[in-house]
Amino acid sequence: MLETLLPYLEQSTYAAALVLLLAAGVGVPIPEDIPILLSGYLSRRGIMRFEIALPVCFAGVILGDACLFMLARHGSQSLRRHPLLARLVTDERRARARDLIHRRGVGAVVIARHVAGLRVAVFAAAGAAGMRFGRFIFWDAFSACFSVPVMFTLGYLFADRLDVLVRHVHQLQHWAFAIALLIAIVALVYWQWGDRVPSRLSGSTDRDAASE
Repeated sequence: MLETLLPYLEQSTYAAALVLLLAAGVGVPIPEDIPILLSGYLSRRGIMRFEIALPVCFAGVILGDACLFMLARHGSQSLRRHPLLARLVTDERRARARDLIHRRGVGAVVIARHVAGLRVAVFAAAGAAGMRFGRFIFWDAFSACFSVPVMFTLGYLFADRLDVLVRHVHQLQHWAFAIALLIAIVALVYWQWGDRVPSRLSGSTDRDAASE
């Protein structure tokens, strides 16, 4: 996989990253984390520019997911006629995905983005089940806002260990999800309490001054 994709990305850079991520999004058997890792690696080498490559990777991920969602809008019959999706979105996976969406709602979209083998089934089921496109794309983008930069940065920082990263890409997905979840929790806590803590501290200081 590495030997096949890396020369393509080295030659076509941003266009290659976008095409590969679009293809991965609609069911082509390419782990979407690999083009992201390779883009980070090539940015470290100076072949791609960090400030361009990262947004391109993010756009490719979201566009690929949107294409899959809209394809599923045409109904389950169209999924069965699509040879790649028919192998990925089996009846068993579709049933599990529908159950997950029913129980977790948009949480299923956030979780499935980070679970290999479940993403395609859940996203297709979300489209077939009638989830609003705006709602789907918002939560998908929200999840990708954390996971894509994490994978890209890993490829950038550990460029000299690229082969190790690619070999353990599925383990990296779990670590990326854990890091992304931690960042999201910290951001949420700061957003909820960041403005309250200074005001409480200020109020406490005023009371202390008044008591003196």
